[in-house]
Amino acid sequence: QKLKPRCAPQVASTMANMMATMMAIKDSKNFLKKWITEEAMTVKIEAPNAAKLATFLKKHASAGAALRTTCEPAGMDLVDLFVHSYLLWQAPSADATAALKRLKSAFIDWNDMRVSLVSDIIDVIGHKHWRAHDRVSRLREAMNGIFRREHKVSLERLRTLMKKDAVSYMDTLPGMVPFVANRVLLVGVDFHSVPLEEFGLQLLVQAGVFPSGMGLVDAANWVTRHVKAEEAREAHGALIAAVDHMWETNPPKLPKTSSKPSELAPPKPVEEARASAKALVEAQLAAERVALMAERAARREEMRREKLALKAKEARDSAKAGSKPIAGKSAVKPPVKGAAPVKGAAKPIAKPASKAPAKSVLKVVAKVGSKAVAKKK
Repeated sequence: QKLKPRCAPQVASTMANMMATMMAIKDSKNFLKKWITEEAMTVKIEAPNAAKLATFLKKHASAGAALRTTCEPAGMDLVDLFVHSYLLWQAPSADATAALKRLKSAFIDWNDMRVSLVSDIIDVIGHKHWRAHDRVSRLREAMNGIFRREHKVSLERLRTLMKKDAVSYMDTLPGMVPFVANRVLLVGVDFHSVPLEEFGLQLLVQAGVFPSGMGLVDAANWVTRHVKAEEAREAHGALIAAVDHMWETNPPKLPKTSSKPSELAPPKPVEEARASAKALVEAQLAAERVALMAERAARREEMRREKLALKAKEARDSAKAGSKPIAGKSAVKPPVKGAAPVKGAAKPIAKPASKAPAKSVLKVVAKVGSKAVAKKK
């Protein structure tokens, strides 16, 4: 009322804008509240279903119990279990067990496999093994991490650690897979955990246990919380059996690769590889033997030449010594009676008469002396 008449229209317009803004804010609050309520209801509907999990595990329990004798034998070494878990990750159990046997027969020990090339290990397990290169690369990285910590390929230290420290030990290894870490802790050290891999999660999503956007780590933790500790190994066996059934009925397609066809060829049998290695070693030994024999022959020839050179030197020395005249003797031998003179031969040097009388003169003197003696008698 106190405003001037000319300001009344402007004030009315400003008040109208303010009222409209307040109404919009109120509507936005109502909309936000309604959206939050709907999202909460949606999340509540899509929460994991424990009943469906129990049904799923019960369905594959019998097949899982049959697999425990082959996949989890009593007294299995922790490193054997570690390698088998890598081979079992995203692969059928039969292929993993067969690949483990081939590895143990092809290499001297696990340290020998650790220092081998990835391509050599793939040749043993087979190029058709699912994600062979990634699997073997991760396995070698983890084994090298174990060797740097323990100075040998051994996991016996896990038996002396608490669960928290053991989990940290396995999770911090390079190239580690959650499925492998949980399986080693469950089967090898008997710690409560349920290993879950990507194909198992996919089957649980199809069974309605998890929503489609569930992560692998969250799903594994949820299954571990909803499965009792004494039933964890049975649950793990049931999940393995379910994955094996998937591989039999609807196997996943192999990813496309740019590798050459020769690299995808099936590996040679272990016996043939051993025979070729043995032939190579024998060829190397034969080459070394031939080289040694050649060296010995050269040494003998060198010694023979040295002996011949020494004999020749001795002959030369004796010849030089024989050419010098000896005192009281002539250097030239007297001619043999009845022998023809040799042409060009040097004539014997006559002895001087003053030095010694001839033998004929001495004989005459001796005869004359003997006759004179006889006459006197």
